[in-house]
Amino acid sequence: MEMPNPDKERVADGQEPQQVELIKEIIGAATDAGKRYQRQLALAKNMARREWKLSVRALVLVLVGVLLLVAVVATLWMTLNATLAMGLYQLGLHWMWIGSGVLLLNGLVLLGIVSTIRALLKHIGFSRAWDALTLSSDPTSETPD
Repeated sequence: MEMPNPDKERVADGQEPQQVELIKEIIGAATDAGKRYQRQLALAKNMARREWKLSVRALVLVLVGVLLLVAVVATLWMTLNATLAMGLYQLGLHWMWIGSGVLLLNGLVLLGIVSTIRALLKHIGFSRAWDALTLSSDPTSETPD
């Protein structure tokens, strides 16, 4: 039996040079795929960083817009209350009745807003979806809407 010599090129039936070329092509393709993957990863990280910056800027602008909206709505509401009070005063109503009426109106509006917020807060969350996904609750039990 002949011992293989690593320094000597082996040729058997002319297939080994083809296999070596095939292996070289596979290694080259794998190297190219690795470089492309690294480039794709770098581009994805760059895009994520830019998207994050854009999202932060948009969030800041939305918060500024909400604050401006609150200021404008508060000014309009105070103007409406003052106009209502002045109109009632010019009609001859006593200032105590006017003040009580305006406070009652504002209290009712506040009560309506608070009750609406409380009703909407019950719908925030993923408990039903999580229970359905994890099968952690009894599927026959009904949850109130």
